Amino acid sequence: MDIQQPRLSVGIISAGKVGVALAEAFARAGHHVHGVYARSARSERLASERIPNIPRTSLSSAAHAAIVVLAVPDPKLPEVIEEVAQHTRDGQIVAHVSGAFGCGILQPVTDTGALPLALHPAMTFAGTAADSERLDGCAWGITSDSEVGDAVAQALVASLGGVPVAIPEHHRAAYHAAMAHAANHLVTLLSDAQEILDRVVGAPGESPDSALLLRRIAHAAVDNALDRRMDGLTGPVARDDVAAVMRHRAALQELGGGDGGASEAAYTTMARRTALKAGAIEVERLLDLE
Repeated sequence: MDIQQPRLSVGIISAGKVGVALAEAFARAGHHVHGVYARSARSERLASERIPNIPRTSLSSAAHAAIVVLAVPDPKLPEVIEEVAQHTRDGQIVAHVSGAFGCGILQPVTDTGALPLALHPAMTFAGTAADSERLDGCAWGITSDSEVGDAVAQALVASLGGVPVAIPEHHRAAYHAAMAHAANHLVTLLSDAQEILDRVVGAPGESPDSALLLRRIAHAAVDNALDRRMDGLTGPVARDDVAAVMRHRAALQELGGGDGGASEAAYTTMARRTALKAGAIEVERLLDLE
């Protein structure tokens, strides 16, 4: 089966941010998008705006395509898989795009003879046309239950311009934890920093200057971390500068902000973790004494 030839039909279940972006990507790659099933009025509107030339169809019709892609939110996935399993058959490919699950969750469709795949694009989706463009060159965490599945998953991802990275079934939850730890907790950290800067510049609410001050340094820090890991660390903890860390903590306590000391506590927790990973012995010793 040569799935890089654009003659296999693709049915996409859910026309949310991810489903619509995938429909665009499959169509652009030359695959025939048989139809998209919109599960809500909001999804229907998004599909009408972004993919007006791709038919909207029923779940059962989408589930009869050669490649069935489940782009529903994680909590809905088991229910949708059970529905899809009523229509799938031997020889089909059924893939979900959840980072949290491997192929095990697809057992109901596997039992019908379909080939199960877990294909997770390692990116966030904003709900704009840029999403499908950013899939080009994107890494995908892929999991299958066979050598044939591995080959199909790699070819499918490659056909969309992606880079497949194999994730073992038993490590799928840890994989998802790592992705969430980076993408989700980074949002919290940067939000904390912006709120501190809002108070520093005396803004009555959210100041655009806070994001302006952080944008380049945050981008540089992310690039350094991805390229060099802890060797890319700069700043007081990297220098094992106890005095600077103590000044930071005192300043955050003085600044306040009505968060019950949460900003200072978060800073201290991250400074301790950073000191441990960086081997900043004096900072680590100081923070461990408290």
